[in-house]
Amino acid sequence: MNALEKGLWASQRIMGAVFLVAGLTKIWDPVLFFWEAMPHIQFFTGSANWEHIATWALLLGPLECAVGLALLVDWKPRLALPVGVVLMAFFIFLVALAWHRGTAENCGCFGTLVKRSPGEALIEDIAMLGLLLFSWWGLRRRKAVQRAWHRRVVLIGGLVSLIALGFRYLPERDRLTESDLQVGLELPDIALSNADINLAEGAHLVVLFSPKCGHCQRAVPEINTWIADPDVPQLIALSWFPANSPMIRWFKKQFQPRFAIAAISTVDFRRLTWGHGFPRLAYIEDGVIKQVWDHGVFPPLATLKQL
Repeated sequence: MNALEKGLWASQRIMGAVFLVAGLTKIWDPVLFFWEAMPHIQFFTGSANWEHIATWALLLGPLECAVGLALLVDWKPRLALPVGVVLMAFFIFLVALAWHRGTAENCGCFGTLVKRSPGEALIEDIAMLGLLLFSWWGLRRRKAVQRAWHRRVVLIGGLVSLIALGFRYLPERDRLTESDLQVGLELPDIALSNADINLAEGAHLVVLFSPKCGHCQRAVPEINTWIADPDVPQLIALSWFPANSPMIRWFKKQFQPRFAIAAISTVDFRRLTWGHGFPRLAYIEDGVIKQVWDHGVFPPLATLKQL
């Protein structure tokens, strides 16, 4: 095996591993992938049934697993490599579009395993597309050896990944209609910007709000009274607007909130408020959601002091 053949062998296996890992992360947390994919699907479909389309998009995980296995064992590379090229080109288009529109802070390709900005993901995806094209070009220089076990590995692996998706998705499907802010659930792993608070430790009150929301603006005086009482758990407000954005600065100047405001990603904000609107209030102990209140039914101060 000369240097060129070694390079072709390595590039195909590298991309096989990439597709396999990407597919497994989507299967492991299909709900997160749903929320990551939702903005793209809404943009392309413009349909009221986009939620059903996003649910079908979960099958991308098993497809990536099957393509990854096919590349790893070199099963039907004349089919697997073109499919991989099409998938990677489509991913590049989506990431570039998200970067241009500013609709995604994280690529989402590898779930919570790897956090990458759209710009970083775009560079990496272009490099990976180059590896796929190189491997595809090299097919004319070699002959794939097909063995019976190659086919079994791909078919069994694809079937197992599909079954695993069902086991991971079905128990969690109500999170797609009732949000991820439900009593008894662990608070999702969300990154807070400009806030030195660990929501996974201790007791906290969390308010999800938008500075442009009338309900949220009218709730500020009431929330300020909670802050003034030492018996109320530590409170922090979460919004998708950056802490130094003009909108947050306007909100602070106009309504004088006494509580800390941190920024989270639009995907995290959406999955914590989906189907309920905002503001939403939650009481959290050591990362576990104990109580949730929607706007219009916030508890009295006495209830919060008893927490």
